Amino acid sequence: MRHVSTSSIARASSERGSDRQIRIGGAIWALLAIYFIAQAIAQAALTTPYSLIDNRVSDLGNTACGRGFGGAAICSPLHTVMNIGLVVTGILILLGLLLTRRAWPKRRLTTWGAVFLGVTGVGTVLVGLSPENVNVPLHLLGALNIPCGNVGLLLLGLANRRVNPWQGRLALVLSVIGVLGMLSGPVLIRLFGQGGGLSERLALYPPIVWMIMIGVAFACSRPASGRDCSAAALAAGQAV
Repeated sequence: MRHVSTSSIARASSERGSDRQIRIGGAIWALLAIYFIAQAIAQAALTTPYSLIDNRVSDLGNTACGRGFGGAAICSPLHTVMNIGLVVTGILILLGLLLTRRAWPKRRLTTWGAVFLGVTGVGTVLVGLSPENVNVPLHLLGALNIPCGNVGLLLLGLANRRVNPWQGRLALVLSVIGVLGMLSGPVLIRLFGQGGGLSERLALYPPIVWMIMIGVAFACSRPASGRDCSAAALAAGQAV
């Protein structure tokens, strides 16, 4: 009996530690809102007109005054804020992914989804360290965070659709939006000569929005007490 009691205590302690780790990981993902805050700050300081339709997000981190990737004019005095924001975003993605790993079903799809999200985090750091006008090859390599983020989202959605239905469905819906964003870029530019910035945002934002929403849900949920924060997560998504 004593052995069983000791084992039960150890198991309960381990579960509490795991729950705490997941909540911390969720809080870290919720902090990804800094990604949008950095954009807003850098955009507010621009000395050139900025179009969400044509200007790429990376234009905000351009360290010189001139033309961005899409050819739109850009002069971003607070480019450092944007680039630091990108680096911090990538680090938060990786930390949150590491700490929430026990929250996901143990499936091969989960493993591959986590790998792609990990690459997304590394790519985001690389984009911040290599602005579009400083090191184009490394910046483009980091830009693989866009397709990788949406593939990771799709795989995690498929892995979670039965275990955590709302999380799975949310991931699948957002990944579809992201893929449509990637595909729409060339079409919009070819047909209308503009739209590169819009399509990039449609492709780039879904994984970040998903991680913020899941992060809020994880951060305030208490499995032992049955407390579920799905509503708070949805509210966070609407706020973003």
